[in-house]
Amino acid sequence: MATTYLDPAEVLAAQKTLRTRLLDHRSAISWPAGRELAARLLLHIDEPMACWQLAVEWMCGAFDVERVDGGYATPAQRTYTLGSAEARCADLEIDSLRGIAIDNHDPGVAWIWSSSRPVVFAEIPQAKRMSRGLRQRLMAAGTASKIAVALRESGKPFALLCIDHMEKRRDWTAEQFACFQSLSAEVLGPILWTAERLQADASAHAHTGDIEDLTPAELRVAMLAATGMSYKEIARSLSRSFSTVDHQLRSIRRKLGVQSCARLARLLAIRSGTAWHREYSR
Repeated sequence: MATTYLDPAEVLAAQKTLRTRLLDHRSAISWPAGRELAARLLLHIDEPMACWQLAVEWMCGAFDVERVDGGYATPAQRTYTLGSAEARCADLEIDSLRGIAIDNHDPGVAWIWSSSRPVVFAEIPQAKRMSRGLRQRLMAAGTASKIAVALRESGKPFALLCIDHMEKRRDWTAEQFACFQSLSAEVLGPILWTAERLQADASAHAHTGDIEDLTPAELRVAMLAATGMSYKEIARSLSRSFSTVDHQLRSIRRKLGVQSCARLARLLAIRSGTAWHREYSR
């Protein structure tokens, strides 16, 4: 099975680009609280679902709502599975939406996909844009009202995000709508799209991680790194330059699909048997 490897250099470059775009200019994010979330999400940009979960949990408290859910999807999909990432108010007994598949071409869902702004469903029982079946499924899960949006980057939708009230008498305020729109367009859109792109690019170049793919020189460097030696110590031991060792370890990580020396050590211990012991002991 192929192993997904994210090049640390690419992750750092993406973080730097987004930090410049979102945080270096005060006007880039119109809701000041959104800057806090952006800064936290950038630390996890190499883990798309960790980004999602952090975002929905933060939003549940920031918007004072009972449930937040979202996930990657496209308008072309036949179904959309709710709750890929989900947060629920801890003080209430609220049903989870995880795993519920809905018709992605339902008129109500299609409206969300087509709208460039968040869509408000003030009362789910009266939401005529939705099919009767979708209304019933949401009401069965306790949803009384909802604001939903299609997250976009460069104008293209790539995910859905919803915040829910479970109490019928709680109305959405203009401030909530404005903050939700700011967060979805200015923070979550660019960050979650970049996180997905990094993962997709890594998957496209995923490698099977065969030790046989290493050159003899790389194998010796890999084994030294797996013992916990630093780059400088490896360079000194093999009479090579620091830059040569750095280049070889980048190649090793890429070939084996690992991101740390600890994972490299585990991979070698599991997969190599005694072959590398013979090579390394020569």
